[in-house]
Amino acid sequence: MISEKSLILISRKMGVKKELLWFLIILVVAVLAVRISRRTHLPKETSQLENIYHKDRKESVQLENINYIDIMSKLNRDKIAFNDRTLISTVKKYYVQPPSMLPYNLSDPEIQNPSPGQTQFIDEYLNQKRNGFYVDCGAFDGEHLSNSLFLERYRNWTGILIEPNPTTYGLLRQKHRKAYSLNACLSTNKYPSLETFSTGKIHVLGKVLDDRYKMKKRAKNLIQVQCFPLYTILLAIGKMDIDYFSLDVEGAESGVLHTIPWDKLNIKMFSIEHNKWVGGKQHLKRYMDTKGYDFVKEIRVNVAPDFIFVRRKL
Repeated sequence: MISEKSLILISRKMGVKKELLWFLIILVVAVLAVRISRRTHLPKETSQLENIYHKDRKESVQLENINYIDIMSKLNRDKIAFNDRTLISTVKKYYVQPPSMLPYNLSDPEIQNPSPGQTQFIDEYLNQKRNGFYVDCGAFDGEHLSNSLFLERYRNWTGILIEPNPTTYGLLRQKHRKAYSLNACLSTNKYPSLETFSTGKIHVLGKVLDDRYKMKKRAKNLIQVQCFPLYTILLAIGKMDIDYFSLDVEGAESGVLHTIPWDKLNIKMFSIEHNKWVGGKQHLKRYMDTKGYDFVKEIRVNVAPDFIFVRRKL
């Protein structure tokens, strides 16, 4: 016989089980309700995400399809400032070429230092400094008369090679230099521009022409070249500290120097061709003195008569 006390215990246990069962049923119903609710709203949310994705992708494709020449035409036309973000990103993405990872392909690899005298002095003055950075403007083919090749090969320097003539720039690229390179000219204004360039009978003497000379040159020797301010180029490659700047632009040196924000760049040494400087040698010396540079050497060679300047120590 089951006692009355046992029946009470059994009844209580069954009651607890019923309560637990009802709780589980309610929980399952609640979970199903949430899932059904999510499924009801999911198509709308998915559709919104898909629309956003396709819109972003469409805009990205449109940007990729924009011709960078069209971008530059507008920037030139607007005379956009040399520190404009769009200009800097355009130069970085479409114009500057990275250093080569291939072995050198030099015409005369046995010639250690093809510079006519500038590099020899720079190397000695800087105590054979290693791992420096140069700007070589008027870089020609990257080998003949180069003021940077020795520093790159034997002192582990890198830098940027700037050459406006597309023919000689093509030769430069074939040398596989371990430096950035750019097929453009340095602007004589603080904004980019498209300029007329004379390739010259001797390519090493090619130069940007002003209006006085354009009509005097035969049309077959004239091409259009893109010019950028030096500061724009350096912002594009992220270099504000320059150990050596070789400037040989056949008469445009003064204009190029006038575009430099001297308080933003740290250029330690210059070699500047002086034979076409308006006002002569002494005027160039005085100009550089006002910028905080001391004259230290004249390179007396016909092909590249240069003054070398060093930044004055404060």
